[in-house]
Amino acid sequence: MKRHTTLFLLSILIPYLAVAGIPDGYYNNADGKKKAALKAAMYSIISPHTKLGYDNLWAAYEKVDYLPATNSQGKHQVMDYYSDNVYYFVGNGSAVSGMNKEHVAPQSWWGKGTSIAVGNDLFQVIPSDAKANSAKGNFPLGEVSGSTVFSNARMKTGDDAHGDRVFEPCDEYKGDFARIFFYVATCYPDVNWQDRSDVNVSFRKEDYPTLKEDILPMLLRWSKNDPVCEWEITRNERAYGEQGNRNPFVDFPNLAEYIWGDSVDYAFSIDGTSTGGGGGQSGDETPDFAVLVDQSMKSGLDPFFVRTYEGCEGEVWTSNSNYGAVANAYNAGKEADEYLMLTLDFSMMERAVLSFQHATGYNKSVPVEDTYFQVLVSYDYEGVPEDATWIKLDAEFPPLQSSSNFTQFVSSGDISLAGCGGRDNVTIAFRYTSNSSACYCWEIKDVKVTAYELPDALPLLAEEDSSPEQVITYDLMGRQVPHNTKGLVIRNGKKILQR
Repeated sequence: MKRHTTLFLLSILIPYLAVAGIPDGYYNNADGKKKAALKAAMYSIISPHTKLGYDNLWAAYEKVDYLPATNSQGKHQVMDYYSDNVYYFVGNGSAVSGMNKEHVAPQSWWGKGTSIAVGNDLFQVIPSDAKANSAKGNFPLGEVSGSTVFSNARMKTGDDAHGDRVFEPCDEYKGDFARIFFYVATCYPDVNWQDRSDVNVSFRKEDYPTLKEDILPMLLRWSKNDPVCEWEITRNERAYGEQGNRNPFVDFPNLAEYIWGDSVDYAFSIDGTSTGGGGGQSGDETPDFAVLVDQSMKSGLDPFFVRTYEGCEGEVWTSNSNYGAVANAYNAGKEADEYLMLTLDFSMMERAVLSFQHATGYNKSVPVEDTYFQVLVSYDYEGVPEDATWIKLDAEFPPLQSSSNFTQFVSSGDISLAGCGGRDNVTIAFRYTSNSSACYCWEIKDVKVTAYELPDALPLLAEEDSSPEQVITYDLMGRQVPHNTKGLVIRNGKKILQR
């Protein structure tokens, strides 16, 4: 859509774009909150709304998604994000031939169903050219860098840099789609978002962050580069009239930065007086998303290494060109206690996440999680596993197999490594154990570790800080910690790397 210069300048010069139609007091419950608490407050505000019902959406579209142009019968043109084909409303709530009711967050991502609120929400179910909708399918938002499968003037589908199929809107609409995703993540964190093997679902069933870490940097960048435009403001007002709630990410264009981005350590103010980490306007102040590990494990175990409990090189973990890293002690005496390990430096990182795909074998009646297979992290490993302090991480394990000897590969889920931020000696380990009567198999592939780099952290030696014990110190989770805590801490509103 065409953006007026005045609106574009306003979106740069002020941290918020307040809309005149916001009812007095509508967002009061969100004032002064930050990060997860801010998201929860917005949920309490926008979640209660009129559920229109899927069959009534075309009638609602006639009041929400019309453009000024009309046909010879006086029917308005339908706004369509997905193609530049021209369609006109029929009237009386009738469907428009050649168009669909398209779920921006695909309905297959929650196991289908249009009867629940997310399946008939005006903010995320919008009119779409049917052919473009079919091409979009249930692909996640992304940026096509490989072969293009489908394209028109407003969208394309194809492979991203990782070879995964994605849907990419044109630059003019990227911010619009990002703000719809922010709305869905805020209004529907409790939906039964699926963990699918065929497509990377962008949401997880959790209060925070709900949006997966691997898509957030892109969405935040899209939202910043494509500011709120007149159409979004108009549609927000119209949808509020029909549904009784608003998209707060349109009312407050930088709100996403206070929930997920560069301003999570600052309190949000609905009057625009918040002091943020740049409000998403300065790329220099925004943490950079970094992929620290992206290893299929099919062509070798590097950068991982293997240690047994006695601290020697092991023989149980091997690399398999089909299945990744494989641990099976059946042919190695059956008894094993062996770690597949990786040590990383998170001293200038925050919000780290581990994920992988894995399968188990020969354990049809025995849950192996915790007892035989563990995912661990240590902050004091120095070469001997038994001398280190290990913390168990929560990973999703495959259900017991029914007919075959092996399960299907499943995702571990996004495993938070929040406690690793600011530490320079973090060891992640997959621990495999077996004995003479219980010897099972563990296959692991596509191991990924991501985090945000903090170029703005200030190195500081504790003794150089005058009277630090008199200044409240917080960790990166916002919890008060002792003033001499090592690693990344927050003091006087600044991120400090304390050695």
